[in-house]
Amino acid sequence: MFRYLPWAREGLPVFLRLVLAVGLMEGVRSGYFAGLLPFYAPEHLGLGPATFTLAFTFHQLSENLSKTFGGLLAERVGFGRTVSLAALTGFLTLLLTPLAQTGWLLWGLVILWGLSLSTLYPGLMTLASRIAVPGREARALSFTLTLVMPWVGIGLVGVGQVAQKEPEAALTLLLATQGVVLLLALSLFPFRIPLPQAVREPYPFRRLLLFLPAAFGQTFAPALVSLFILRLAKEELALEPIALGGLLLYGGALAFGLLPVTGRQVDRKGYRLALVGGLLLLGLVMLRLAFAPSFLELVILVSLAGVGYSLFLPGWNGFLAKNLPQENRAAIWGGLMTAEGLGIALGPAVGGVLWESFGIKAPLLAGSAVFFLLSLLYAFLFWRVRWN
Repeated sequence: MFRYLPWAREGLPVFLRLVLAVGLMEGVRSGYFAGLLPFYAPEHLGLGPATFTLAFTFHQLSENLSKTFGGLLAERVGFGRTVSLAALTGFLTLLLTPLAQTGWLLWGLVILWGLSLSTLYPGLMTLASRIAVPGREARALSFTLTLVMPWVGIGLVGVGQVAQKEPEAALTLLLATQGVVLLLALSLFPFRIPLPQAVREPYPFRRLLLFLPAAFGQTFAPALVSLFILRLAKEELALEPIALGGLLLYGGALAFGLLPVTGRQVDRKGYRLALVGGLLLLGLVMLRLAFAPSFLELVILVSLAGVGYSLFLPGWNGFLAKNLPQENRAAIWGGLMTAEGLGIALGPAVGGVLWESFGIKAPLLAGSAVFFLLSLLYAFLFWRVRWN
């Protein structure tokens, strides 16, 4: 079995424990903000929707804007220590939530929680790249993300089901889960991300600017329609929420199922074609969606989106794994993740302005234009500019 895994066998047990800890923390976070607070905050804290939704915004901003510093801490202070701090901060946030009966108290708690979580992804992705089997870096990074992300949905659905009937029981469930995470994290307290053995020749840091367009655009383009997807599906595609959910599940499953194949191709033949082709496919899908396709066309478009994402994800991760400097990699990765977070934060607002000014199709057309421009930019960089 170990022959087929993209991570080295020596570091695998600790790595998988870290993946589980980060995944559980993501599940607790999504369960807290999307599953618990909509039911708990009005009844038990006396806080309205504007207050607890703004808490999520502050939490996201505090995490994403501090990821560069968080990545530096993960690598310099010790990843086990920063994971333990994040787990402890999350536990204290949940424990003190019943006392947060004013907006500023809730906001302060979740801002501190967000700051502590800023170390997780830069550290985890750096570790995944360091223990990847040579030649399997794209798969190692892509599979790392796919092991963590399902916990977001598990936390949302699981906690939401309990919270709508018994909000206090849901908070107890979150506390118990976070307590398990804290124990798991403390067992990893001494762990440090292995540093590169040899120092590379000086890295041209101006090159880092070339990663920023994709880091921002890959999240900004879909975020343009993220808050309007149900309205868009109903008015333009005549889809009920259950049908939309089924299509999204199908597209995600297809993308995940193709990752072993596309990741292997990226590791063997390079990231260039996968990155450019994935961006191009995603742009074509968003463009066609703007013109009310039939249901059969919609199924085909969702299939193409799944293929496009399964190409883009290992292509992007392979691009980073091969070209980011080894020194201070976690801090640099954190900077790129900050750009990704800004795309998520700004996309809905820009999409709303476009919708109000030009109609509901405008965010889709703008998103497709972003993907097309990114594919053209990287095609030019890879094939017309020296890239050694």
